[in-house]
Amino acid sequence: MLVPLVLELIPVLRRLRSHQNYRKKPPSARASSSEQSLLMDFGTSGPSSGSSRPLHVSQSAPASLLKKTRAEMLQEEYAKKQQKQNKVWDKIDQRWVVVDEGKNNLAANASVRPGVASSLPPKTKIKGVKLDASNAVGKSAGVQKAVYARVKEMEDNQNKAKAELREREDKKKNDEAAEDEVRKRLEPKCKAWSEEHGKKKQLRALLASLHMILWAEANWKQVNLGDLLDDKKMRRCYLRATLKVHPDKTKDLDAEKRFIAKRVFDALSQAMTAFEDGNRG
Repeated sequence: MLVPLVLELIPVLRRLRSHQNYRKKPPSARASSSEQSLLMDFGTSGPSSGSSRPLHVSQSAPASLLKKTRAEMLQEEYAKKQQKQNKVWDKIDQRWVVVDEGKNNLAANASVRPGVASSLPPKTKIKGVKLDASNAVGKSAGVQKAVYARVKEMEDNQNKAKAELREREDKKKNDEAAEDEVRKRLEPKCKAWSEEHGKKKQLRALLASLHMILWAEANWKQVNLGDLLDDKKMRRCYLRATLKVHPDKTKDLDAEKRFIAKRVFDALSQAMTAFEDGNRG
């Protein structure tokens, strides 16, 4: 209620103040003062008009824009983009994907969506160039010599690669055969070391008898069972033992030692897991 009243009183107070200043000035200066007051008066439209005018005239937006919310405008923009997008069906992901102009990375796995023109260029088949002695026919002597040298180098490299592949395959087969033979021979020994009456031994028992299963070159010293009663000492002994038989440390050994190291490492790891779970003895 007070704000409209104050706004109505502002023009009246301005006119009173300008009138008082006008009467104080001499007659020669009243004319110019009257013109300046009319220029500075924002409250009235003229001396004959008693109605007040607003200080600011705001240009309101069209009614069509004011009625639309931001969500509606975003939805319209999204719908326009959907109409302009070029989509193809991806057979691998089983979904429609947007394809940019000039890109054909999905041409092999995609089919054009019905009703949408595809901008993908046709896929070109790349053919390799075969290099053999026939390429030297009709060429100069220098070119023929270079072609023959290149062909011979390629054949030598191919034969070398084939020989290396056969060597690796033969070595793999020999290693597998050796491991099978070692498994048949050492499996009972490893089982007797890691199990007792059909149950797996606990960690302290395995560490105390580790010298009985490891090979002589491992340089493992026997550990007394009494020293393993302390948890800290037992953990230190476990870490030393796992370092001795870790697969990264034994990969260059022979098949028999690798097999023993693998069985010991697995048994110690399982026993430590049981110890951590609270199954202590």
